Amino acid sequence: MKKNGKILVCDGVKDLKTYLKNHRDIKICLYLAEKTKEAWDISTSRVYMNQIDNNFVYLPVNIKKEDWDSIREVYTLAKNDNRIIAINQTQPHKSNPVQKEWFLDQNIPQNVDSLIKDKNNELQCYNLNGPSFTSWFEDEVTNFSGNKAVIFGVGGVGEPIARIIATKNPEKMYLVDIYSKEDIAKELSKSTCTEYFDNLSKVDFNTENKVILINCAGKEGGDEKEVKNVLDKLKNMNNIFVDLRPQLDIEIVNIARQYGWDAYTGFGMNSRNDYVLLQKIQETTGINIPSFKEFAKLVANAS
Repeated sequence: MKKNGKILVCDGVKDLKTYLKNHRDIKICLYLAEKTKEAWDISTSRVYMNQIDNNFVYLPVNIKKEDWDSIREVYTLAKNDNRIIAINQTQPHKSNPVQKEWFLDQNIPQNVDSLIKDKNNELQCYNLNGPSFTSWFEDEVTNFSGNKAVIFGVGGVGEPIARIIATKNPEKMYLVDIYSKEDIAKELSKSTCTEYFDNLSKVDFNTENKVILINCAGKEGGDEKEVKNVLDKLKNMNNIFVDLRPQLDIEIVNIARQYGWDAYTGFGMNSRNDYVLLQKIQETTGINIPSFKEFAKLVANAS
């Protein structure tokens, strides 16, 4: 079921059932998302996650936003089929209401992006995105303490990142999103001074410390005009910019570097996130996974 080196995308539950009917002796991690054909075409995980083990398949399934019946059906399939050993769910399916009714006996994390079966073959809920980002950032970039953090896009990945940064003693944190995040800002203010704005232009960037601007606005990158204005305004001031899209080459990141920012794509976080997912899958299935160094090369080659 591959085309041009990429595994084909199941369009809904019907296609998923057909795939399961035709493929017997494999272990499967489902990748639930809603993307356009163009977005699926540039999805890098379809490539590198399917270069791990011949008996392991990372299977993308396109599910429409708020199609709760399909989500329920996918969870039921996963529960009853030993081949399905994990589910990676990205936007718009992270922390969906179905999992809250489905996993009543679990202490579910506030932001769930992965469901992984344990040794009893029961799905367990995990938040891998937030810890993966902060561990990468602190290991390879700098720490958050004393610096001003600006989270642009506080949705599926932005919210868990903001929650962890709030515990890292930043000077201040701003949440920027077109949809109100006042409640989250109020909650996080218990840990660190946090404010919400609906536009980057309203943020107070004055600080003697570093500005850490993180673009979490999704696969389309959000309103890059807003971001470019900030990058231009704060030229050559030794600040940090991260765009969480996983590709190695992103235009806005290149622009940030030209403007004197220390700038990164989401490649580092993405590699760590998926490797942790594979490690947890390996614990119960015994699939062969490469070293992290080798895995990062696979991710880079697909990016």
